[in-house]
Amino acid sequence: MISRAFIFLFIIFSVANASFVNEEECLNYTVYPVQYELTIVPYISDFSSFFDCHLSINVIANEPGVRVIELDAKNMDIDFGSIHVMKGNVDIVSKSRPYEYDNLNGKLYIHLSEPLIPYNLNTQGYNIKLTYRKVLTEKSDGIFLVKYADENGENKYLFTTRLTPNKAKYFFPCFDNPRFEAVFKFRVYVVAKNHVGQYTNTSIVIGNEQRKEVNPQKDVIIDYTPSPQVTTDQVGFHYSRFTNIQITSKNDIFMVWAPGNTLQYYNFILVYGKTILDLIHEYSGVNRPLVNGPIHLIAVPSERVDGYEIYSWNLLTNRANRIAHQEEFTSIKQLETMTFDLAQQFSRIWLGNPGELQRTRWREEWFKEGVATYLAYYFLAQYNQGVNKPSRRQPLGPYGLEMKFKAMAVDSHRTTPPLGNFNKSLAAEIPLRYRDLITMKTASILWMVENWIGSDKFHQALVKYINSRRGKYISLEDFTAAMDRDTIECMHQFFNGSTTSKILHSWIHQSGYPVINVQVLRDRTPNAIQLNQRRFSFSPDNRHETDYLIPISYIVQNNENCYNCYKPRFTIGSQTYTFGENLNGGWIVLNRNASGYYRVNYDTTTWQLIASTLAVHHESIDELNRAQIVNDVFALYVSGDMELPLAMEILNYLDKERSPVVWRAAEEGFRLLRNEENGCHMTRYLYKELQDFMRRKVAPTYDSLSNSHDFKTRLFRSDVVNFACSLKYKPCLDNLKYMYEQYRRSNMRLDPDFREACYYMLIHDNAYFGINRLNAFEQDDRRVAEHRLRDENRFIMKTPVGVPRPMPIIMSTEATTLEASPVITEKYLADSSTSIIPSISIILVSILFAMR
Repeated sequence: MISRAFIFLFIIFSVANASFVNEEECLNYTVYPVQYELTIVPYISDFSSFFDCHLSINVIANEPGVRVIELDAKNMDIDFGSIHVMKGNVDIVSKSRPYEYDNLNGKLYIHLSEPLIPYNLNTQGYNIKLTYRKVLTEKSDGIFLVKYADENGENKYLFTTRLTPNKAKYFFPCFDNPRFEAVFKFRVYVVAKNHVGQYTNTSIVIGNEQRKEVNPQKDVIIDYTPSPQVTTDQVGFHYSRFTNIQITSKNDIFMVWAPGNTLQYYNFILVYGKTILDLIHEYSGVNRPLVNGPIHLIAVPSERVDGYEIYSWNLLTNRANRIAHQEEFTSIKQLETMTFDLAQQFSRIWLGNPGELQRTRWREEWFKEGVATYLAYYFLAQYNQGVNKPSRRQPLGPYGLEMKFKAMAVDSHRTTPPLGNFNKSLAAEIPLRYRDLITMKTASILWMVENWIGSDKFHQALVKYINSRRGKYISLEDFTAAMDRDTIECMHQFFNGSTTSKILHSWIHQSGYPVINVQVLRDRTPNAIQLNQRRFSFSPDNRHETDYLIPISYIVQNNENCYNCYKPRFTIGSQTYTFGENLNGGWIVLNRNASGYYRVNYDTTTWQLIASTLAVHHESIDELNRAQIVNDVFALYVSGDMELPLAMEILNYLDKERSPVVWRAAEEGFRLLRNEENGCHMTRYLYKELQDFMRRKVAPTYDSLSNSHDFKTRLFRSDVVNFACSLKYKPCLDNLKYMYEQYRRSNMRLDPDFREACYYMLIHDNAYFGINRLNAFEQDDRRVAEHRLRDENRFIMKTPVGVPRPMPIIMSTEATTLEASPVITEKYLADSSTSIIPSISIILVSILFAMR
């Protein structure tokens, strides 16, 4: 008989998860797992590494007549004589046809001598038992072997799992459905020292240690507490000879595990993790731990581990060089990625995980991913400003632009679906090509709403809602309703009845993003500003009308009497929206703080006024707005919505620009020139002309770079060097070549912040990399450089050659002969490409011949 404890466990399980199970109509399994018990005995050696496992699965039947139990199991040696299905004390496995194992498709079929009885309170469950052996290599799926060198240079090995998505069947026979939840109970043997195998002393699973005992063979047997109800891809197991450093935040214990001789490289991530945990606790205002037990972070020295698994909450694994901070090897960009990734993972944990005392579930997992991304950037903004009090909240600023540009790069394609299409998708099942869409676009829309209703009000409402839903479901509909209740005030009712819920829904159920066309009618007082929207697209045949509900904010050049510059309270929809504003002959710039998820195209006069201001006193426009203007200009030109002379006139001021935010926006914008869908009829000649133009613009900034080693300066310097290198700026290339030669001769180490640019230069020139083997940090930068160059070469190969663009000329009015000499304007000579100046002589000859 199944024990009363099991029945009690299942009743609790049923009550807690009834709504969850009932609403998942797609579950077509006839048998449902309730609890897995795994007894694992690992063996590690230089010759063969494997583990033996005794598995017990408590299951129930969902419908009558079931005579075959179907388990997922792949690439494992099953002891078929150990397979039993126990109905109480009776084994009901068929004697004539007990099992079938299809290793190719990863299926184990257990045939029964009698049908299963569907579960109810008057019946019982069943217990599946079997034993298997899993041989591990470095190429195994799900759970695999990792080799590394210890402090003596000797080879050591570890076992680690990566079960997302649908790879649990490589670890243990199971019902590998990401919607099935069960309790997991582990028992692990730490085998005693011997002359054959590697001695290990570290065993970590998703449960907390309950007790240890030593058997007569001196093996240490560790029993773990039963886990919360989790899916198979939330299970984790790690077995090694690692050691740890740990730190305690206000409510949580954070531990980092690595080989003992490398622990000093993880002090940064340890202290940083504590700071982010403290920020989360300050932000939430609730004095409770994120999880029940320590949070383990394991540095896995393997390229197969790339980032965190989305569903992990207390056993986090990441590639060692993704969390290590070595001054001589970690670049500032790698450090930036490292800090964002951990902040995002901790945000996921705070928003809901199986290890919290009251389980929070999200009906739309893509929405949880977007909120976690928004919070990660928010906590990074506080971290970089040293802020740990909600009353001193720092805005997202540059981080907001970063996530917006990443989202737009994906969202502009014609086949990109709306966010609402992912409502039924699990986060782990969303294709990688849409990962930036669901994370960055959702975060960008939240940033837009935050700036519209006010930062303090937005964050207070967000925290209040998340705290109120502990132990319950969170849905997008419920979230937006709560935001409406907590952010609308009668005295500040929005002009056209727009609310947070209406805005969010208009963006979630439409794909892409809009461009707002601004037409200023200057022949009346006050001036009339007309706004209308359509979908932004680089392809001319994908520009249909849209109905986004867009929060409008703006600044004006002469703002003495500008009411809406300080209280942006209106939105526009599909119809043309007209409002009055006295511009006094100046410009208007929409999207104050650049927080709106849209682009803006002005009439020619307004663009020219903006260009004049940028040329004379660019800092009179906020740097976030300058960054948005620069990026929009590139995008509008590529899409065919702006002529090249006007675009170059606006961008001409960049040689005076020293803002890191603007230059990152310029680099992102220049990358848009390589978009295969474009309305500007891009050619190789045209691309080279723009490359020459930007080379001259970046030169003064490159020449003025500081040698300071603070975070922001290092990041800016790295961005500018990478951009100048990709533009083939000769002083930059010469400096990189000199640095690399010095590195090869061992006179100086290669600055990690310049390493990616060096590799780009070497790969472009087919140069020799040297005999030294690249470490993991260097390999990452080489892969990034190869990807950048491959994208550029693919674009060049697919782009027609074209012809040089005609040079602008001015005919002299004083000429009295037929050989009148055209005069090239001084301004154009200052800005034109030296590579196409020889074409001037062709134009001169053509004109003279025509005049004769």
